[in-house]
Amino acid sequence: MVRIARTVALAPVPRPWFVDALGAVTDLAESTTAEDGRVLLPDGRQVPELRLAEGRHLRPGAVYESTEEADAGKGTDTVRITVEEWRRTHALRAAFSGSGSDGDLTGRAALFGPDRPDRVELSGRAALTGVWSPLSRFDAEAELRCGDWWQAADGGGGIRRPPLRARLTCGVARAELTVVPRPGPGHGDWEVTVAVRVRGRGLLRPLVSLGLALARRPLTRAVAEAVDDAARDWNAQVPQLTALGPEELRQKLLTEPWCLMPRARPAGPAIGP
Repeated sequence: MVRIARTVALAPVPRPWFVDALGAVTDLAESTTAEDGRVLLPDGRQVPELRLAEGRHLRPGAVYESTEEADAGKGTDTVRITVEEWRRTHALRAAFSGSGSDGDLTGRAALFGPDRPDRVELSGRAALTGVWSPLSRFDAEAELRCGDWWQAADGGGGIRRPPLRARLTCGVARAELTVVPRPGPGHGDWEVTVAVRVRGRGLLRPLVSLGLALARRPLTRAVAEAVDDAARDWNAQVPQLTALGPEELRQKLLTEPWCLMPRARPAGPAIGP
């Protein structure tokens, strides 16, 4: 087994802002309408790259589709999202599936207590093409316990387990990730520790364990680079959003419906720790 940990400083997200932001997103979603498969914002503009394929808008059974050209002309990538539950006082649940040149993905997502966020759960399964068979199929699951996150981030203590946990399993290995915040030394930042444990599984476990031990140094470097890159993206984007008041955030959502989604970093050389 290999265990790797990395601690970074992150700009904080105040819990009241997070609650207001989720409320603004769900308010915007519920203010949209559907006509002839098109999903329309309150001002009549169409939500790009999204259509209602089946069912009634935002009701259980509604199916939304998004299709776009794959990279390098490899056909099209299609994503389908099915609403399973939409009750702001209880939960928002959806199933999703995607297919494209790189493989297929299926899964479920749930937000419990949308108006008073309690926890987020994700699970999924992927089948990749053009990959060595033992590494071509993955099962993943993740859970964020919102109350525990802010209690730990504010230094309240009493947290029995990491508030953010994830697990990724394939034929020959299992990776477990935990994320724990705590108050930073200054300026109100969070100090967040990301820990990754990787172990072999199945008949090839001894060989995988040996390979992991031999590859510990490059694995440690790769994890550090990935965590540092994610922290840079977070710290570049989050303060701009949390500086917005409720009305400013609502207007931004109307003009940029996907503004709360993370933006990918441009490709470039890796930067070591």
